[in-house]
Amino acid sequence: MAKPLRFIDSGFELEYEAATREGRDADRVEPRAVSAAYDAPRGQVVVELRSGFAFGFSPRHVHGLERASAKQLAAVRVSPSGDGLLWDNLDVQASVTGLIAESLNLREWAPRFMGQARTAAKARAARLNGRKGGRPRKTAKARSKTKTPRG
Repeated sequence: MAKPLRFIDSGFELEYEAATREGRDADRVEPRAVSAAYDAPRGQVVVELRSGFAFGFSPRHVHGLERASAKQLAAVRVSPSGDGLLWDNLDVQASVTGLIAESLNLREWAPRFMGQARTAAKARAARLNGRKGGRPRKTAKARSKTKTPRG
């Protein structure tokens, strides 16, 4: 019996390995839901995270859920990867990370907390650095170390 031919596309394999690595990194770092339910008395969807934390949000904050009935909202399920909430009956999907970011207003305060805020002092320092010639150019040796698998 002849062995089946195996076609190996090294470009595909490199991309597949990179995508798999990125998925593992995201799974390790980003919040993942383990359960979700609609709490009708409170009028909130409550999401329990793998980390042990839980959060709730009003359905009116998610496009497509604003006018949904309690029965429709109760049909929420967690995506297989845990990164999303799904309402198949309403054709609505919501990102767990996006919901958390929106609920905590991360776009506004996280950059300041993480040192990425645009302040007058930082702008002044950047202008002074620019007068000195800016950021040093990367050498060919440094560039080769930072290349991605795709080149």
